[in-house]
Amino acid sequence: MLKADAKDEIKRLVEKYDRIVFEGKVKEYQEARTRSELIEPLFAALGWDMQNKRTDGEVVPEYNLLHGRVDLAFRLNRIPVLFLEAKSLKAGVDDLKSAQQAINYSWNKGVTWAVLTDFESVKVFNAEIPPNDISINRVLDLGCHEFISEFDTLWLLSKESFTLKLLDKKAEQYGKLSKRKPVGDKLFEDMMVWRLSLEKEFKRKNRLDEEEADEGVQRILDRLIFMRAAEDRKIEPYNLLELLRGQISIKRKLNTLFREFDEGYNSKLFAHHACESWNADDSTLAPILEGLYETPDGYRYDFSAIPSDVLGGMYEQYLSYVHKRKGADTGKEKSKRKKQGIYYTPKYIVDFIVRETVGTVLSRTKQKGIRNVKILDPACGSGSFLVAAFDQVLEAMGKQPTLFTKYEILQENIFGIDMDAQAVEIARLNLLLKLLSQRNPLPLLQHNILKENSLTAEDGGKYDVVIGNPPYIKQFVNNAAFDGLQGRPYYQGKMDIWTLFACQAIDRLKDGGYFSFIAPNNWITNFGASIFRDKILAEGELVKFVDFGAYKVFKEAGIQTMIFVFQKKVPRRSYPVAYARIMDKDMAEMEVAAWLHSDFQNKTGENKTISFTASLTPKKLMGKKIVFADSQTAYLLAKIQRKRNFNLTEKEVAQGIVGDPDKAFIFPRGKKFGQKEKKILFDYYTSVNRYRAGERRGLIAYLNKDVTDIETCPTIRDQLLLYKAKLKRRREVKNGRIEWFHLHWPRDRRFFEVGPKIVSAIRTARPSCFYTEEEYYGSRALNFIKTDRINQKFLVAVLNSKLACFWLKKNGKQLGDLLQVDKGPLLDFPIVKPADTTQEEIAANIDAILCLNRSIHKSTPHTEKWNELNGKILKAQAKLDGKIYALYGLTEPEIKAIESISLGEP
Repeated sequence: MLKADAKDEIKRLVEKYDRIVFEGKVKEYQEARTRSELIEPLFAALGWDMQNKRTDGEVVPEYNLLHGRVDLAFRLNRIPVLFLEAKSLKAGVDDLKSAQQAINYSWNKGVTWAVLTDFESVKVFNAEIPPNDISINRVLDLGCHEFISEFDTLWLLSKESFTLKLLDKKAEQYGKLSKRKPVGDKLFEDMMVWRLSLEKEFKRKNRLDEEEADEGVQRILDRLIFMRAAEDRKIEPYNLLELLRGQISIKRKLNTLFREFDEGYNSKLFAHHACESWNADDSTLAPILEGLYETPDGYRYDFSAIPSDVLGGMYEQYLSYVHKRKGADTGKEKSKRKKQGIYYTPKYIVDFIVRETVGTVLSRTKQKGIRNVKILDPACGSGSFLVAAFDQVLEAMGKQPTLFTKYEILQENIFGIDMDAQAVEIARLNLLLKLLSQRNPLPLLQHNILKENSLTAEDGGKYDVVIGNPPYIKQFVNNAAFDGLQGRPYYQGKMDIWTLFACQAIDRLKDGGYFSFIAPNNWITNFGASIFRDKILAEGELVKFVDFGAYKVFKEAGIQTMIFVFQKKVPRRSYPVAYARIMDKDMAEMEVAAWLHSDFQNKTGENKTISFTASLTPKKLMGKKIVFADSQTAYLLAKIQRKRNFNLTEKEVAQGIVGDPDKAFIFPRGKKFGQKEKKILFDYYTSVNRYRAGERRGLIAYLNKDVTDIETCPTIRDQLLLYKAKLKRRREVKNGRIEWFHLHWPRDRRFFEVGPKIVSAIRTARPSCFYTEEEYYGSRALNFIKTDRINQKFLVAVLNSKLACFWLKKNGKQLGDLLQVDKGPLLDFPIVKPADTTQEEIAANIDAILCLNRSIHKSTPHTEKWNELNGKILKAQAKLDGKIYALYGLTEPEIKAIESISLGEP
């Protein structure tokens, strides 16, 4: 509906309201009639699909077993953006309690905007403003007779306005967009206070070690959350508030309640536990029980409204806190999450994966077969994927399912495994909360939500769907995590442990089943993932591949991630894959969620994302990298590959020096050294520039096996002694291959000595290679090329070309926005070796560029001289690019396509 048409429609609704008042029929308009005849048509005129005819689930009733909750949820891309509570015409909307209820519910649900309306008046509240004075939360207040005169203000509630976030912008102008803590952050903050208080009290009053206290506190808090959820769902009276009254100790009364809940719900959660015999004073327990309702700073918790993923995320935050508190090495292991590879999955990612797998399988399953669909998360953590899968199955059941049906789904369809006992308890709690609607015995989940190591568990079942976010652990980061796994069939060196989970997931799938993980995005090219890569190619088809590029799904982690969707089947000779990639690392999370939900439709008109259909030929890719390319890019890559008549060998390429730790072997230039020491100290380069040397960082002590006695180098020895304990723990030292004072990987010295060589940056926005004949002892951030089979000045021109940049972007490795030019991509790069005369002709240009680069480096940037030199360099490089294109036989349209990519365009 156009805005002008909407205005006419709303004018007719106001006229209808006036007739109702004039005819004295206000009392006839109870809430249901007010909603159906006035409120819902008002919001339909504002562009919302009230009947969900165009967009499934855009406006939905808030299904709750609670009294007095909001009536409707308005959603964009299935994410709630506005809650509405309707009142009858005769009731009005001046009741502060109703307004506070709507605000509080919205905050507990993590939604900013709440509307309270009887049509006669529309009040809009920002639920994110701290809970001090409700008048401050009110952003808009319109009477129906202002709907037309203040139509632009009313239009702020339209679907169009919410899509463009116009209400947020208007509230910001009013100074009413200040944020209070999100419910998850606030609950975590309060839970931590309560946890520490309980732990301290239990240790003080009882003889407990840290592990015992931690387990007992977790069990008590889990129980309290369950009990508060039962209260807020009107299943139980406000029992915990009652405990605060009277003379009997709170702990004793709490234990009595635990026994009652154990009898009423028959859940392991309330089975007798040692924590019930521990002593604790009322002065510790009372603030916790009070805070579970309303905290001293005015926050009110509604445990019937708080989403289950909030409770799971809260536990994951706690894991991080625990490890820090235990004094982990903050330099290498900032948290237990990093060491164990645990990162809590955002809800929009969970929803996408579940929809693409569980949703797909259920859409192809007849109603009577739904109960046979089995879904596994082999690293379930606190259960976010399992909860979403449960909801998806429930939705597929159609009509309102009975409680018995819900029990069956939970026990027969949903399966999870995790090593962390407390995470498993949280997962069970989250799933049980999905069933909590009346005081009935709840199912025991010990047979399907298991505390085990998924990688070693004997689980003979087959599943229709395997989903999740497995731990990411590289072996060099945490070798202990691989104990007992080296003999497993899918183990290989330099791997990440998540690929073991992935290989097993394929084995656990039924034929035709679907599998999807969110995981690091480099498995399609990494050597350490070759077994998994070949298994993917051999045993099924990739359906979708979403590369998040430099966009951080996990904000606190440096990893680059992707999602793949895989179906187990006999792969076709060639098949299509829906490929999508985020190009703008600063995209808002809501934009990313909308993009995923819309199946990669870029609605912004900006180059924030790309998507296309790629083609894979499994047999040709076996033992190689997987490359996703559109038809034009695939054609160009194939044409470049066909021109190849030369390749570098393993012996001609080496990575720079690895000290492990490097700082132990690096010394300042001004230090005094003996004559023997001076012979093994060299300028140490940590970078390289395009056609120019990079940064030097002091001197490196080149201690390879030729150095047999460190005592003759006392200054160097004294520094190394500071790191001796760490140096002795290195693998090569333990294996007896090197002495404790040697560099871990000194490499072949000939790559660094005087003589022709190419130095290449490993992580770089575009290829950055430098030809030099000087000494260049370089770090692990560099690769070195040394060959006498091709003119190396010619080769550096090829490697620095726009053509090479295109090939590396599309067929090499990437780390976010940067190329990852490891040894592998250098060996794979298709080099054309022309006649010697052609090589010499192109090489002659390199001498000129090297000279210009030395001159410009000595000039002041953006001066007249600098600009002149820069112009000459650009012209010389463009000339070289033209010669390289000619060697590969590329046409002008092909060159244009290559340069659009090599210059950074999608």
